[in-house]
Amino acid sequence: MARPRSRATGARVLTPAELVLNRIRAIREAQGLSITALAERLAEHGYVISDNRLWNLESGRTKLHVDTLFAIAAALGVSPLTLQTTPTDDEDEEIQPAPGVRVSTARFNAWMTGTSPLPGANTSTYAEYHPHGTQLGRFRGDLDQRAQALALRLASRADETSAAAEALREQALAYAASLLEGEPSEDVIRSAEALSKRLGVDLSNLEARRDKA
Repeated sequence: MARPRSRATGARVLTPAELVLNRIRAIREAQGLSITALAERLAEHGYVISDNRLWNLESGRTKLHVDTLFAIAAALGVSPLTLQTTPTDDEDEEIQPAPGVRVSTARFNAWMTGTSPLPGANTSTYAEYHPHGTQLGRFRGDLDQRAQALALRLASRADETSAAAEALREQALAYAASLLEGEPSEDVIRSAEALSKRLGVDLSNLEARRDKA
């Protein structure tokens, strides 16, 4: 069946599911894998699926579930985002992430990777809930928008960062304590002091803990 075209631009319109299936097929074929070979790889990753079901998934006859998407990405050795973004900026193609929204492939990629929101979206919300693990400086917009986005992301992650830092300090303190157990040598003592100083751990707290033990 022919893909629908945008009345405004005349471009072919793909749904996210069609985009993902196209990417799975393209990467599978580029790696020289048959449907059977991909099913075998999935089985090696603990995801058992028949050749026939996998063929139905890739051809769009069966819906692709999120767990299957991630399992296929693992079997192909790629990021799940690789399967959810398009490698080219095709001006004759648009993506429809929601029934009432159609965007260019470049704009869709930017939305997926946390670079730019969809048209009409709240920029502040998009910036605040930025994808974890991605670079803070990639957000597009004018200087004020980028500054606001950075501030929002930093604020949203401040508590998380503080908790992680405190956990690391506790781990460092425990490690320093293990170094000083028994009768440590001068080298070990210096190593424990250097570790404590570098991570801002107060050795007096360590001594107090040792006295209570």
